[in-house]
Amino acid sequence: MDKNLQSICNLMNDACSNRVATFSNAETAKYTDEAVREAFFSILGEDKLTWRGWRNHKNEIFTIMEDVLNTNLPLAGENSTFYKQFVEYKNGALGDKNEFVVEDNSVLIATRFSGNHWDTDRKKLHGKRNFSVDTEWLYIHIFDDLERFLKRIITLPEAVAKMQKGMQNGIDDRIFTAFNGAGTYLPPAFQVTGTYDRIKMTELIQKVQYASQKNVVLAGTKTALSAIAEGIDAKWISNSQKEEMATKGVVLDMTGLGVVGVEIPQTFVRGTYDFKVDNKSILVLPDNEKFIKVFFEGDTRARELGANDTHDQTIDTQIQTKVGVGCVFSNVFGKYTVE
Repeated sequence: MDKNLQSICNLMNDACSNRVATFSNAETAKYTDEAVREAFFSILGEDKLTWRGWRNHKNEIFTIMEDVLNTNLPLAGENSTFYKQFVEYKNGALGDKNEFVVEDNSVLIATRFSGNHWDTDRKKLHGKRNFSVDTEWLYIHIFDDLERFLKRIITLPEAVAKMQKGMQNGIDDRIFTAFNGAGTYLPPAFQVTGTYDRIKMTELIQKVQYASQKNVVLAGTKTALSAIAEGIDAKWISNSQKEEMATKGVVLDMTGLGVVGVEIPQTFVRGTYDFKVDNKSILVLPDNEKFIKVFFEGDTRARELGANDTHDQTIDTQIQTKVGVGCVFSNVFGKYTVE
């Protein structure tokens, strides 16, 4: 890569990973943004984005977009408790192989299917063994964000964050699809359905603990976990926990149950206002097991869809990256469906 392009990529990657104080220090952010803008203008040969400038230098800009997303997409879950707890990442760009180790008696739930049904594939995996996840291409369309950044309407972190979010939404959809199907194949002893009852939840926790010989965590959406707050006696919880319940609607250290809770981020089904993640289920999962396997091939590609593609004078840039997502759930976990 050209040294000038590499310098821009390095600065943008440092900014996005917070190695410079872009997010916390407005003054530093201003100088970081200006440095990147000036570098872009240097590539374009003028101090604004024009049709001619884009036509003559789009490949350099594509290279920057590809490098920044290759570097930052695998880091998208660094600040997420959910991802830290449940997701194992591997990155082909760093030399990782698309290979994950699964434990005895595991069930692999595939995430590539048409959606809107529960008839998902499953495969029994006997004994500790290696497996790989199927990869597929995800894509986003951009152009306006780059132009808005060059015009100083949005900042560098905002521009890159929107690109990351578009890709991450596709990955999240596949992860949450698998989580929605979790528990479908559980034996009745590890499933509870009905009004939330603290004693029943305690019994389910104990079953999973004894069966897995591990501590457990509870996973669910904010709505699902809020049911546990109804089973907590406010007379014997701490003031800080009362404040947490009042402000968040849940107590994530799960007072009285001896385990912690991890909130599953909620999202909408694309094109609707319907929630994608099941709001009624609380999963009782062995701790320190990363059930979700994500493999980035590290091959992000960008290209222009010009007049020959769109039949008008808009400039539509499509960015694609190849990712694989799979979920492996041990037989020894529980599911409490609150009705």
